[in-house]
Amino acid sequence: MDIHAGSYQDPPEFAGLAHFHEHMLFLGTEKYPGEDAYESYLSANGGSCNAFTADEQTNYYFDVTAPYLEGTKERASSKSKTPTM
Repeated sequence: MDIHAGSYQDPPEFAGLAHFHEHMLFLGTEKYPGEDAYESYLSANGGSCNAFTADEQTNYYFDVTAPYLEGTKERASSKSKTPTM
């Protein structure tokens, strides 16, 4: 999945914001709250994942065995946890 936003879109006062957001996918969601829920699911089912932030894009990629594709897509698209302060 490619997001057409990268470090060039960072506001000057928040350098690194795009890279920070890249990592948010891996911090859990409301439905799958474990910090490593996404990566653990992939690993347990023969898969892996990674991401990178470039100047004008952020890219997420994964691989997983076919029977677990739907579960992977569900976890990747699940609503993020609401930050607490």
